[in-house]
Amino acid sequence: MQEHPDSRFLVALRENDSATLEELYQTCSPGITQWVLNNNGTVADASDLFQEALISLHRSAHKADFRLTCPINALVFTICRNQWISQLRGKKKEAEVRKAEAERYLPEPATVSAYERWENDELEKQRLDKALSQLSETCQKLLRLLGRGISSSEAAERLGMPNANTVYRRKNACLTRWRELFDSQR
Repeated sequence: MQEHPDSRFLVALRENDSATLEELYQTCSPGITQWVLNNNGTVADASDLFQEALISLHRSAHKADFRLTCPINALVFTICRNQWISQLRGKKKEAEVRKAEAERYLPEPATVSAYERWENDELEKQRLDKALSQLSETCQKLLRLLGRGISSSEAAERLGMPNANTVYRRKNACLTRWRELFDSQR
């Protein structure tokens, strides 16, 4: 089997040939840097990745059974890409752990908001009661009867109104006045 033309870079790694290593750097580094920058990294991240890729290649170059079967820049890029993805996963997990740790020391939002909801409900009930007490006695009785589920015709009978239509009209007028009184308390 014929050796790949880029095998000379592996020989340069084995023999520490600085001129050929500089050529390798000039060939591969710009593409790796651009890719890392496009994937949430910095120039320093790209430089570190490239150095790690060279270390990995250096180890592989010293193995007797290692054969280069693709262009060197494709191999270096693949090594860098895999390392960068691994680092991003690690950073994501680290961020998740930090977030979970920070949340441990926050007050329980459900407890706080449950109390606040209860407090707001109580204030609103007080305002509703106050507005209701400001209505006429007939309006108060009418709204209480209808609130208990009494039919309009029975409410008309109990309150001495001529019919159910009168109850509907009075109910709407009473509710409108109640809303006005309630809103004026805000």
